[in-house]
Amino acid sequence: MEKVLKNLKDTEKLARQISKEVCRKDGPSVVALYGDLGSGKTTFVQFLAKALGIKEKILSPTFVIIKNFTFGDGRCLIHIDAYRLKSAQDLLALGLKAILRNKENVVVIEWPEKIEKYLPSNTSRICFKVVGENARKVIMENF
Repeated sequence: MEKVLKNLKDTEKLARQISKEVCRKDGPSVVALYGDLGSGKTTFVQFLAKALGIKEKILSPTFVIIKNFTFGDGRCLIHIDAYRLKSAQDLLALGLKAILRNKENVVVIEWPEKIEKYLPSNTSRICFKVVGENARKVIMENF
């Protein structure tokens, strides 16, 4: 499915819709976010966290790789940024397999290309493309 997000309100609306989808899934929810720098991946995660009721400020975990945020009845939003990884082994050492198996987790991964072979087959994917100053085209799969 493709959509054009004309502004931040459209991005927020999409994040709210997806927050409902990921919370309905039985088991871990994994969302892989693709796109160039500045295409809107982190902004989307910020709106997703807000829709899940997370109050903390969401910044890209580029330097720490993984950040955890608790929401709801003990569920956890795991925000992963694989941009700086040299290989998937770096993330495996941080417990990637356990993170992806935990049924209480909603896992959102920026720059998932580096760990693609470890992602579950039911991973939802969103590709962000800049199509204007504030506009983004998103291509969504497996929702």
